[in-house]
Amino acid sequence: MTEAEPFPPVPPPAPSPQYRLNSPGSVALATALGTPAAGGIVLAINYWKWGRKGLAVATVTIGLLATAVLGWLAWIAPMWVPAVVFLAPQVLGGYFLARWLQGKRFDAHIAGGGKQASNWVGAGIGLAVCAPLIAAFAAFILFSDVSTDALFDFQESVDMGQGQEVFYSRGATRNDAQRFGEALKDAGYFDGTAPSGVLIAGKAGSREISFIVGEGVWDDESWMNYVREVAEYVAPAIGGRPLTVRILDENLNEKKRFQVERTRGWSARPWNPFEDRPG
Repeated sequence: MTEAEPFPPVPPPAPSPQYRLNSPGSVALATALGTPAAGGIVLAINYWKWGRKGLAVATVTIGLLATAVLGWLAWIAPMWVPAVVFLAPQVLGGYFLARWLQGKRFDAHIAGGGKQASNWVGAGIGLAVCAPLIAAFAAFILFSDVSTDALFDFQESVDMGQGQEVFYSRGATRNDAQRFGEALKDAGYFDGTAPSGVLIAGKAGSREISFIVGEGVWDDESWMNYVREVAEYVAPAIGGRPLTVRILDENLNEKKRFQVERTRGWSARPWNPFEDRPG
């Protein structure tokens, strides 16, 4: 018999990676709190730990560009477009992009005994990116012509179709806005030909309505007479008189104001002197 050959030595297990990786969920959280710019930074941290510095720089750059594009789209979008239209796609996009770019390597890292970084990393980066963005937005509002007071009024709204929206605030309810919108349709102001926004605020007895119009419309006496007739026409549907009527420009700054102290008991809708109403 030959002497049995000894078993070869078992190699020691490979050491687990000492670094922690950010998960796709952390990327999504950072994006939710701090825009794609923050999500790009969280992705870049993983690339940096893998020694892929070029990809780290690229993801940060793409995140900044995506944030700029989303900011531009949010600015030019009609005011009645809800914020969730912009928030949900970027959060979901951040998560699935992270899964596509880094998911397999992240899973292999965890399977090999590596650790996941705390989601607080993503949250912290999101908040850190969000703070200067808020400061920049506040500075822009402060030094622009946009009415800061009116911005708080235009948060809740009722969609009347065809881009025509009734906002409500300061004690006015959704039912008030619905009645106001229906009355404007009946009056012919909401005619479905172009996007248009109005606001109803306050309660019956101290009601205030606002019409958003294009530049210089408030200087046209024919149109001002028309909007006064519209206000008189709709007043009974929203609590009656007295009624304050405001004319706002596209930056929501007040240009004209008048009171409706009486109504004429209209049996027919007011006559619009323009074939295409401004605003």
